[in-house]
This record gives sequence, structure tokens and C-alpha cells, in this order.
Amino acid sequence: MSKIIKYYRHAETKWNKEGRLQGWLDSELTERGIQEAKQVQWEPEIVFCSDLNRAYQTAMHMFPNSVIHKSENLREIRLGHWQGCLISGLQKDGQYNCYTNSPHLFQHTTQESFQQVTLRMLAFHESLDHLSYNKIAVVSHGVALACFFTAIKNQSYENLWEYLLTGTACETVTL
Repeated sequence: MSKIIKYYRHAETKWNKEGRLQGWLDSELTERGIQEAKQVQWEPEIVFCSDLNRAYQTAMHMFPNSVIHKSENLREIRLGHWQGCLISGLQKDGQYNCYTNSPHLFQHTTQESFQQVTLRMLAFHESLDHLSYNKIAVVSHGVALACFFTAIKNQSYENLWEYLLTGTACETVTL
């Protein structure tokens, strides 16, 4: 039997709604986010999530009868000095514009690189191959998941934002 792994993005947070970057910082889920998470209709055998609270809370609402296993490898990209900033306030920042418009050219300074995020997401994914479970749920973050899907589809970071999930969107991977 094949392994079915469903990768979910965490639910909407207050900072998402405000247009504020989170990175490794956290904000609470909105009521809309909680309701979206509760609408997930799937029963995995095991659930993993990022160790950041917004992913953990989302996983708890999605899969209330499951034990949730946290992993640092599933964290969002660390955004350094941009964490907590409003996106609208970063529009004149050349480095931020490169990050959003030309990710394949982005040179990180205080941020984590896309490559670093990709490597830890791939390491986590590879660890699932050794598990005996066939239905696995994973709750992570938008950029982290975009890095992961870009890598497994052998795409350049130039295409990174094509794989950005919003809301509690899900992508399925079969092993």
C-alpha cells in the first residue's frame, strides 16, 4: 500500500489578516482560521506539525482526536529583521522586493535562505519513509511548503511562489 501524506498550511492568524510577517514569531488563529481548520475531513493515522504555535493549534483543530507530533524541521522560514513587520512597510525595501519578485536571486542577510528551509523540509519528508503509517498529516507553513514542493517537483526558486498555499490548503504526496 502507498503512503498518503497530506501537507497542510496552518490556518489564518491575526498577523496574516493584518498583513504582518511572522517567520518564527507567532500570532493567534483568527475565528475564521479556526473554522477552516475544523472543516478538514480526513482521519490520518499520525499527525506532525511545526513546533510553532499557529501550526500546532491548527493541527489540534483539524485532528482533535489525534496525538500531534511537533518538529522544528517543519517551521516557517526565519525572516530575521522582517519578522513582525507589516508587508506594506517593506514595499520600498529592495531586499524584500527581491525576496517576493525574484526569489531565485534572493540573497539572505538576517533571514534563513530558501535552500536552508528546503533542506530541513526534505529531511523531514525523507524521515516519513521509515514509518509504518500509511495515512500521514503534516501541518506546516506557506513558504516552507513552497520550498518543499518546488524541490520535489525539480523546479527553480524562480517558480517558488507558484507553490504557495493559503488558508488551510492541502497538497497530497504519495510515496
